[in-house]
Amino acid sequence: MGLPTFAIGTTVTLEERWHGVLWSAVPARVVSSTEAQLVSYLPTGTIGTCATNRGLPETAGMDRDARKLLALKTGHAVVAEQPEAPDKLNIHRPDRWARVNLGWDAQTGAFLGWYVNFELPPTGTATGISSKDLVLDMWVDPDLTWRWKDADDFQHALGDHILAPEIEAPIRTEAELIIDEIANGTGPFGNDWIAFHADPDWNVPQLPRDYAWGGCEWTLPAGDRLPPR
Repeated sequence: MGLPTFAIGTTVTLEERWHGVLWSAVPARVVSSTEAQLVSYLPTGTIGTCATNRGLPETAGMDRDARKLLALKTGHAVVAEQPEAPDKLNIHRPDRWARVNLGWDAQTGAFLGWYVNFELPPTGTATGISSKDLVLDMWVDPDLTWRWKDADDFQHALGDHILAPEIEAPIRTEAELIIDEIANGTGPFGNDWIAFHADPDWNVPQLPRDYAWGGCEWTLPAGDRLPPR
């Protein structure tokens, strides 16, 4: 089944839900949209909202990775605003268990590489795309050398039943597809998007009110808000 299509230059909401609860929401500008692929752009400074347990009493002394796993396990979190960085493109493809991001330094414009988020296959919503990060990640340098990120946390999440065991097989299959694309310089890892430049008339996208801090899509309690810009 293909993705919904959106007009170029419009804003979509990229959301994550965990057990039916909104877990993150980020606005992005549509660069390219077909049923086979959605490419969207987030400039540095874009404000998203996310569930976090940072600063809650039960997380004292924990590092970021341990806090994230605890939040997924308990569902205990609050909503905070979060600025996005660096400049990035998101590439969503239907029936794929990974989203590929391309990143650029906001000051120099230098291409930084690709970040692969293994996640649930995207589904369309009225305002954009819904998925959910599944802990495992991969970093790919501009020269196409790559390395795993959070592999131990992924195994812990499976072993502690935070993630359902049946997601392991499709994630492993997706990893093989991604590694093959990297080796051959195909898909998101080709040269098509490396030279991307955003339309200079585009302003920083903003979340719809319902997905912003204090919005009605959020059922978690409110946490930290960024100072007004």
